[in-house]
Amino acid sequence: QRALIASALAWDPDLVIADEPTTALDVTVQAQVLDLLGDMKRRGTALLLISHDLSVVAELADEILVMQGGDVVEQGPAEAVLQRPRHPYTRRLIAAVPSGRTRGERLAPDTATPPDLHLVRAHTDTAGIDPVLVARGLTRRFTAPDGSRTVAVDDVSFTLRRGETLGIVGESGSGKSTTARIALALEDADEGEVTLLGRAWSAVPERRRRDLRRRIAVVYQDPLSSFDPRWNVERILVDAIGADVRGHAARRARAADLLAQVALPPEALDRSPIRLSGGQRQRVAIARALATSPEIIVLDEAVSALDVSVQAQILDLLVTLQDEYHLSYLFISHDLGVIHHMSDRVLVMKDGRVLEEGTSEQIFTDPQHPYTQELVRSLPTLDDPRNGVPA
Repeated sequence: QRALIASALAWDPDLVIADEPTTALDVTVQAQVLDLLGDMKRRGTALLLISHDLSVVAELADEILVMQGGDVVEQGPAEAVLQRPRHPYTRRLIAAVPSGRTRGERLAPDTATPPDLHLVRAHTDTAGIDPVLVARGLTRRFTAPDGSRTVAVDDVSFTLRRGETLGIVGESGSGKSTTARIALALEDADEGEVTLLGRAWSAVPERRRRDLRRRIAVVYQDPLSSFDPRWNVERILVDAIGADVRGHAARRARAADLLAQVALPPEALDRSPIRLSGGQRQRVAIARALATSPEIIVLDEAVSALDVSVQAQILDLLVTLQDEYHLSYLFISHDLGVIHHMSDRVLVMKDGRVLEEGTSEQIFTDPQHPYTQELVRSLPTLDDPRNGVPA
């Protein structure tokens, strides 16, 4: 991304149009890109910044235009728009930004939620609660074509307890997703072990894992790439339901019930995923994960590609489902605001190692490791004093 920005600056332009310049970047690289764009402004370059990330907008913008449905619904100086928003849509966008201050609050209060589910969430002390997923000393090495070896995961241990959200945060290449794949038994560790619900899960033949597979599910960043493009939503869900439900009518009814749990209408069963919005596709991915009534869901960057308002709806949905079904989440993200909003405890990873572990409150208000301190300092927020916006 920095190389792309450098190419845009090569001709010393008067104006740079930056369209989502930090989307999907981890927080430290994002901070570097924002510093670079800020330096351009100070040198006299005009910047047209297009972003769904209000924290990034707050960091750089002098003037803000808020668009909805192709129309500008609000416009003004950045401080006025962020501190005294006039339009209801602007107010909803600002309220939808996840952070520590939003924990226990609904991010998108005006949107549809699953029937009879309510958002009741606060920081939870999970010490003493039964563990459902335990990793001990996980190490994973990869060999490059030239024979060199890379340690992707280096002696990683953690415990996920029932009803808890354990957040794993770190830069790209920190080992987060490899750790998730080992936890899912989709990849073998070179050293260490994973136990699932008290039973051996890693380093055992797949036939011994088969009856436990239904107890753990996964939601990926890009649901569309994880769906068979030839299948409609009904077939995607029926495939996940498996043989537990017999008969076409009964399976369709079960699939419709899964859609209802994620606040989608039964008409969506007949649609192709390509005809759904990004948020609707992610809801289908969550419905598919729920199909086997799992106890654990691994969420690997599950909201990082969504705009702030849709992200808010999905995060609200995940919290209500967790409260209703006592789910445990292994929540992997480079977005510190999302991690702070969702997690009971947090692991901070860098270069394959866990550098710090603690409650969400400890990690974000009193980080001990210099790297964690750097991550927290790098996080742009709407209530950051640098932005002139009060908490």
